[in-house]
Amino acid sequence: MNKRVVLITGGSAGMGLSTAIKFSENGDKVIITGRNQQKLDEVNKKYPDIYTIASDVSNSKDRKDLINIVNKIFGRIDILFSNVGVGIFKALTEISENEFDEIVNINYKASFFLIQEALKIMPDKGRIIINASWTHHRGLYSSSLYGSTKAAISHLAKTLAIELSPRKINVNAISPGYINTEQFNEDMLGAEIAKERKSQVPQNRFGETSEISGMVFFLASNEASYINGQDILIDGGMTAVHNY
Repeated sequence: MNKRVVLITGGSAGMGLSTAIKFSENGDKVIITGRNQQKLDEVNKKYPDIYTIASDVSNSKDRKDLINIVNKIFGRIDILFSNVGVGIFKALTEISENEFDEIVNINYKASFFLIQEALKIMPDKGRIIINASWTHHRGLYSSSLYGSTKAAISHLAKTLAIELSPRKINVNAISPGYINTEQFNEDMLGAEIAKERKSQVPQNRFGETSEISGMVFFLASNEASYINGQDILIDGGMTAVHNY
């Protein structure tokens, strides 16, 4: 089987790194990006088969340079996992315009224009997976900005599914629930808050990054060839029940 070329943004930790490892262990050629060179160096040392590129995909020049580098070294991108994102949780009346611009730039604009650039070197029948969030599936206090950016990229998957259909490129989103990562985990929340959060989940636990990477890997496989334009919730059933 020909090795696929996989580009993962925000790949130096958490769900991005777990997904990179999953594809790399399968024998695919994997490139990850991130803004923290130290973290990328640590990944490269531990997983030498994973290619790392320092890049801020919220920056137009960095996006173009990234795709040019990938094209020069690998010649194409078969699978793109647009995973980069940051969170801010404040009431609407407390959000500044600078904060708005930053979150929209990273969570929505970066993915929108990275996909635009990546399509220049993506062959037909490629796969694009976008990391959204469970938060846009519900109205949540303090999530007006974060949730709406995630709603935007979820909708992007739907529109691109039809727009890219002549090229047979499948586009899907995933919406993780509570997942243990470096940025958000049970230990960070503390026992009391973590217990309250887990009580909202029918499975009564947080998810693990391997449960996200497994879904991304599946969506990039031939077995998922008829899944297109979807936003798949991976939240232990949390958004399926009326439990606030």
